[in-house]
Amino acid sequence: MNRENELLLELARVSLGAPRLHRVRTALAGYGGEFDWGGFVDQAARHRVLPLVGRHITRHRLFHSDSGLPVIPYRWLYESAYEGNLQRNLTLAEEFGTVIEALGQAGIPYAIRKGPVVVERLYGDPGLRRIGDLDVLVDRPHAPEAGEVLVELGYRQGRLSADGTGIEEFSRSTRLFWHMNVQNELPYVKIADRPHVDVFDVDICLNIFQTLAESNVSVSALIARRESAVLCGRSGYSLAPADQFIDLCAHLHKEAVTLHYIEQGTDLQLQKFLDIGLSCAELTERGGWPQVRAQAEEYAAGRSVYFALHHTAELYPELVPVAELAHFRPADTGYLDSYGDFDGAGGRWEQPFKERLFDGGRGRRVAQKSSVPRT
Repeated sequence: MNRENELLLELARVSLGAPRLHRVRTALAGYGGEFDWGGFVDQAARHRVLPLVGRHITRHRLFHSDSGLPVIPYRWLYESAYEGNLQRNLTLAEEFGTVIEALGQAGIPYAIRKGPVVVERLYGDPGLRRIGDLDVLVDRPHAPEAGEVLVELGYRQGRLSADGTGIEEFSRSTRLFWHMNVQNELPYVKIADRPHVDVFDVDICLNIFQTLAESNVSVSALIARRESAVLCGRSGYSLAPADQFIDLCAHLHKEAVTLHYIEQGTDLQLQKFLDIGLSCAELTERGGWPQVRAQAEEYAAGRSVYFALHHTAELYPELVPVAELAHFRPADTGYLDSYGDFDGAGGRWEQPFKERLFDGGRGRRVAQKSSVPRT
């Protein structure tokens, strides 16, 4: 890794600690004019950790030097990244809280996945991690009811128009593709017209595993094990911790090897691996690994769990228990460097993981193209 990526990896943590802070300050003092700050910001944004990095730079005054000259230029950029994301997430939480409350009032059995749950349980600061949409898991028979609740709140199934002023319907080919291949309803969206948010996006999810995945689970069983939680300021429900962890692993695995995400450059992002690492730390603290082992075996999800643990351990070794790595390690680990299997058109990476993680051009070099239509 180059020095820009090394610094990014040092800062892409919720808590730095005195030894790491000392290493960072020492490194910054030695960079002089040889550091590519534009490249550093680009990578931090690509990996969705710019708000987190910005908070560290400003809170720990990492831009300060003994000479009085700033060692990190454009301090305001990092302040704005954190503060802007904080305000954005608060705006999303206000809206998504309304959705959560309405689903409860309608008596629909559901569980919230990922974003808000991860931010509130693992990060402890709504400004540190960017939230995209609200993922609501429901059993398939309840999907129409959940859709009716969203329509009553002003949502429509569609996508934001190119000029950002309206909602466009999806094409027939897109609707057909989603029906055949995706375990989600087409997104429900509502124009936000707020300073930090252009559109509110809610996904009704019908499973935590995709159609071509080897794993399988009863959604009604997931809902039955859900836990009550305060989410976005309202009383709601999230997946049980073990199910939440397996869900994060399966989601990371899916996006890391699917051609559509590789072409977009969103297949590998530090934020996803940090989510896994923080979840590992929480499970270790709460003694939750036996439940993860049991549920992963029941769902036949061990390969996805190991995929996530293996790569997270390369970036955050202090967060991933060695015993769990050993437990989930399959006899054949060749799939760790493959891609395209979920698309039915596999290939293999030649670059080592850390090298391709920071290679912004990896998607252009994937010869096979995704069959996912452009929505």
